[in-house]
Amino acid sequence: MDLSIVSITSAVLGFVLAALLGLTIRWVPDSDGAQYWALAFVPLGVGSALVGRSESLPALLLVLREPILLTGYGLLLIGLRQYLRRSRPWALAGSVVLASLVVNAFFTAVVPSPEVRMNVRTIGIFVLMTAALLALRHVSGSTLREVRLYLQAGFGTVAALALARTMVSVLPLPLDAALVQHLTAIAGAVTTIMLLAVVTGLALLMTARMNEALARLTVRDPLTGIFNRRGIEEAAATTLSFARRIGRPIALLACDLDHFKAVNDSHGHARGDDVLRSFAQLLTEHFPSADPVGRLGGEEFVVLLPGTDDEQAYAAAERLRMHIEQHAFRLPDGQSLRLSVSIGVAVQAQADTHWDDLLRRADKALYQAKAAGRNCTVAAPAGAPGTGAAAPGWRAEAGGAA
Repeated sequence: MDLSIVSITSAVLGFVLAALLGLTIRWVPDSDGAQYWALAFVPLGVGSALVGRSESLPALLLVLREPILLTGYGLLLIGLRQYLRRSRPWALAGSVVLASLVVNAFFTAVVPSPEVRMNVRTIGIFVLMTAALLALRHVSGSTLREVRLYLQAGFGTVAALALARTMVSVLPLPLDAALVQHLTAIAGAVTTIMLLAVVTGLALLMTARMNEALARLTVRDPLTGIFNRRGIEEAAATTLSFARRIGRPIALLACDLDHFKAVNDSHGHARGDDVLRSFAQLLTEHFPSADPVGRLGGEEFVVLLPGTDDEQAYAAAERLRMHIEQHAFRLPDGQSLRLSVSIGVAVQAQADTHWDDLLRRADKALYQAKAAGRNCTVAAPAGAPGTGAAAPGWRAEAGGAA
């Protein structure tokens, strides 16, 4: 096997992949860092071509050959760390390239040693690819697991081959020189194939993360980040089915901010959006994470309470209502708003075979709470009796006092 042919082929493929990846990422949202993956194949291609020329290069190119090649590997690492939003993405890669330049200069101009320069190359590749392998630990999520394992296999193989080539060069192994050259050529070819695999894996990572983001958008409210109507319906369907099977109650709170239109009219829709985000965050913090919280639209929110009976649900709604009544919604301009909430409570009945049935009963109780003067809790029939007392809707006050 001719090592020069492998290296030249690697260079050509590298340039083609750089062009294709560069064109692709222009149309992919949230691809910060991916541009370095495309750019990486320029130094990888040039470096591979220089490696294919062996020692028949001017002294300057012998000095620059390993740093150029390692720059390509470094850009793969930098792009990955930046794409995963890790801190200091340039630190390790820059250090490895700079160290290789210094060592190469010394072992070219002062103490010429092709073996040392090759070891600089393989050790640098090992360090950078191991760092990329470790960075992939931060790729989480069940939908990304297979892509992460694929990339870990690619980066791990390149790192292992680089380490093996270093060990063959450093350790006094009883190997024939021709055999070593043959194994080196094979390792170079496999490394080239693995780099191609890594690029496809990085493209798959972008695609998988984009699909994951799109899936979140279908079930998450873009303003507040909690479940939207579709998301809460899907969560409720599973929860209701499980509750019926095990014979446990399940309650639904339908919450509506009182006089919210006046907030938009007096402070603007942007401030109204701030209030909705704050209210959604308050709901998620007030209830356990196992209790799904969703926004049905406008200022109407729902909370699903698995394992909660009539009395418990009514008590939970009253605690929430009083908490909102005492809470100050702070605005960016330094003001704070006092708001109240009306809550309708419904507990799953035998007739509630679907989510719509439970929501309809909770909504009816919510309308009754509005009609009763707002800032109160009303339970659907078979729930806890009584309602909260009426209170003023909202008022603006300076200084944001609680």
